Amino acid sequence: MNAYATVDALKRALNIAGAGDDDRLLRLAEAASRAVDGYCNRHFYALRATKLFDGDGGNALLVPDLVSIDEGGLRTDGDLDGAFETTWPDAAYVLLPANADPASASNPASRPYTRIEAAGGPDGPRRFPTGRGTVRVAGTWGWWLRLRRASDTLAAAVTNSAASLTVTARADVEAGHTIQVGAEQMRVRSYDGNQLSVDRGANGTTASAHSQNDAIDIFEYPPGITEAAIIQAARLLRTGDGAFGAPAGPRGPALLDADAAFLLAGYRKAALGAGAR
Repeated sequence: MNAYATVDALKRALNIAGAGDDDRLLRLAEAASRAVDGYCNRHFYALRATKLFDGDGGNALLVPDLVSIDEGGLRTDGDLDGAFETTWPDAAYVLLPANADPASASNPASRPYTRIEAAGGPDGPRRFPTGRGTVRVAGTWGWWLRLRRASDTLAAAVTNSAASLTVTARADVEAGHTIQVGAEQMRVRSYDGNQLSVDRGANGTTASAHSQNDAIDIFEYPPGITEAAIIQAARLLRTGDGAFGAPAGPRGPALLDADAAFLLAGYRKAALGAGAR
């Protein structure tokens, strides 16, 4: 699970003190984040995954929100034997729109790639083979990949199965954050002092051992996405506390809070499949 707003952010917005409601607030933050995804017909967390697509014999392939393709991660199956024997070199394709820039933390207008196009040069294939599931793409999927380096670092080494981490100061990491250590993503469930309770190997990454003093990065989301998740979580909390009476505040489309829907309008896309299987 991923939360676009942390427990501490919700508590600040709702003037909640103490930790008695933290577990519930985390569930609400995650539920609100999935409502945001559902309304926008896309997700904003960074998912490591391999996806299959149907080729149509053309030189372009529409894909869901894409941040990057792994080296050697684009492969095609021209003879339909399931072997994906053709690996496309990086120079054999381009990711579009050309100015999307989803992996740059310094570009406030960055957004995902939505199309892969054969480059047409001598370094690889020029067409995506026709057939069901003839194109395989391994990479990072989502709106963007934006990481903020935490001032906290690992205070001790951890194994690949440890369910908690000890950090040096816990100045930045909060419950609800998705963090990255090395190539592994982790979901932070809670903290107690400098100890974090985490779910390992989140979002398609692999749990691995890490060393003392390893850096911690925190995933960040567009400000409108975070604010919409806070508003929707607050709405869910107030509706629940009203003993399932009339919902608090005006409802927007798809039962989303109207203010949340307003913030999300620019991120919403048509609910059309991109051929993924």
